Amino acid sequence: SDQDLMSKKEKKIARREFLENIGKAAGSTAMIRAMMAMGIGVGVSSCGSSSAESPATQMNSNTQPISVGSYNSPKSARPGDWPANSGAGKSVVILGAGIAGMTSAFELQKLGYSVSILEATNRAGGRNITIRSGDVVNELTSSQTCNFDVNGELYFNPGPARIAHHHEFLIGYCREFNVLLENFTNDNRAALLHSTSAFGGNPQVAKTVIADIRGNISSLLASAIDQNALDQTLSSDDKANILSMLINYGDLDSNYSYSGSSRAGFSGQENTGSRDRGTQITVKNLSDLVADSFLQSRRINFSEGSNQQPSMLQPIGGMDKIATAFRDRVASVITYGAEVKEIRKVSNGAKILYVKNGIQIEHNADYCICTIPTTVLRGIPNDFSEAHKAEINSFVYSNAAKLAFQSRRFWEQDHSIFGGISWTNQDITQIWYPSNALGSTNGIIIGAYIWGSSASTNFSNQSPQQRINSASLQGNNIHSKYQSEVSKGISVAWRNIPFQLGAYGLSSASTLLNPDDNIIFAGEHLSILKGWQEGAILSAYHAINEITKKVHA
Repeated sequence: SDQDLMSKKEKKIARREFLENIGKAAGSTAMIRAMMAMGIGVGVSSCGSSSAESPATQMNSNTQPISVGSYNSPKSARPGDWPANSGAGKSVVILGAGIAGMTSAFELQKLGYSVSILEATNRAGGRNITIRSGDVVNELTSSQTCNFDVNGELYFNPGPARIAHHHEFLIGYCREFNVLLENFTNDNRAALLHSTSAFGGNPQVAKTVIADIRGNISSLLASAIDQNALDQTLSSDDKANILSMLINYGDLDSNYSYSGSSRAGFSGQENTGSRDRGTQITVKNLSDLVADSFLQSRRINFSEGSNQQPSMLQPIGGMDKIATAFRDRVASVITYGAEVKEIRKVSNGAKILYVKNGIQIEHNADYCICTIPTTVLRGIPNDFSEAHKAEINSFVYSNAAKLAFQSRRFWEQDHSIFGGISWTNQDITQIWYPSNALGSTNGIIIGAYIWGSSASTNFSNQSPQQRINSASLQGNNIHSKYQSEVSKGISVAWRNIPFQLGAYGLSSASTLLNPDDNIIFAGEHLSILKGWQEGAILSAYHAINEITKKVHA
């Protein structure tokens, strides 16, 4: 009957809303477990996580976004899609020797194109850079020299620093170029969560907070189900299955109460030499856990994001091992110190005017791939279309910045933290513990990774010494002896780096994805994976594909 159909529809909506509430309160893992307990496959539509990295926006193997259970997106262009020797007799000039530019050159040469790269600086890699002892960081208004000890394991990756396990093309190049990889610990339950307004400002061990959130939320849901509060929305089978799931998920007792869990660790776990493995951690009240906006945010579940899930990887010896491997394969076509002054369209091609050693030089090619960041590009005279100019002028970049210290590995020796990230609501945002050379005497700790607009702008406006002072002071609120341990600080504020003027793209591109006559744009900022090297590679493939289509039109 119509009444029965309406009842079934209401039940379906109510169940969906129930799952949405689980997702919002306890995270996507709890939501998916509840779905499985109810016999709902993971192919259903999104069940309402507020994070941009929710199950509804996972990346498939072809790097396109898919809504779970809705559609399969087409594959992106990739090597093997283009006819062999298709570039014979054609020339391409590439502006920028970053990952996008060098990927473009490497693949275009295979296809027979005559390739040239114009690079404004004296090095290849763009934002893929590793800082070691003696290296110099030049910003617009300051200069710093790295004072780390001379040691191959003491390095700082101020740009890209980790690789997701599904970034297949980047990993493929590492395999092809014999760039050895090691595990990067992204999520460490022994690391800390710190809010100046929660728990008296005292940092909390991450696993303790996570265990208590799961336990409290599970107890709340189990009690509601057991007391028939959800009878109108759940069948008897739903009820039994979810109760069983919640007992396991939240480590509840037979009365559906949460009174603590071994998952939270033990008393003194944050300090070596004072551990009491037989004493359970005091359970935190749910009201305390949800009262602070910092703990409500995705920091608890950040490693569930599709690009943050384990396994994560890093090159052994520094991220620039990848840049160096690319450079070695296209070194003969790179012109360093070539600052582009004009980009012009000509009949069936492009003309680039650049300056090297004070001399202006003209370079003509059939096609141009421009990987120059829009923050820099908008200051270079050009005759792009009005639509392209408008998008370039309005494109927004992150002002993200990083700072690193050398230190005794007190986090390992005193606190048993081996890799991973501690979070704080202070401006420094994150402290990263190194994943390399575990157990050695000294290490490089990332004392700040800042991307919030206000905090990163303030950091960028500070002098290098002011950054060191503020980062060490804030770090002391997380590790009580931090200021006395860390030294030799060095920082990179990407907004201030010449020929970059930003960390990674934030805007959504539309016009720039289309060629402007024979000028094609590329870079991580024009990919679905903004801020990732895999995104730079994908953008290079897109540019090559556009050139190939023009050649064979």
